[in-house]
Amino acid sequence: MHEKYEQLKTDTNVQVGSETDDQLFFNACGGWSDKGTINGLGREGPTMFERPANVRRGSSSTSSAYTSPVVAELHGQLQSTHTELQTTQSELQMTRAQLQATKEKLGTIKEDLEATMKQLDNQRIGFLELNAWFESFSTLLGHLTTRAGTSQEFT
Repeated sequence: MHEKYEQLKTDTNVQVGSETDDQLFFNACGGWSDKGTINGLGREGPTMFERPANVRRGSSSTSSAYTSPVVAELHGQLQSTHTELQTTQSELQMTRAQLQATKEKLGTIKEDLEATMKQLDNQRIGFLELNAWFESFSTLLGHLTTRAGTSQEFT
């Protein structure tokens, strides 16, 4: 174990006593054992290195054999859910793009409609002015103009 530590140490440039140096020693020892200890440190291991929550006491082969199908099934479900999430996100992005395009089209249609309404108002005013001019011209010529469009002469 000491030789492995020294070999790891020569491959890197670390200072003795640093966290990196401690991590090299931890790696040289082989990390946490199935019994919850660190080889070479005995009972001092837990005081020197934090033990991850996923390291359990007991035989790993029994635990691994027991959980492997469950873990595989859960992993498959996770992958499936992840794929569905990506599909949903893609659909959401497409829907957002379509909504933005529709919003832009509606803005253009609204502008066109407002312009058309303005033109119609101008034409209506023009027709009213033309009608008033026609009635005054008819009066000057001596004809009465009715609303039905027929005229009568003054006698």
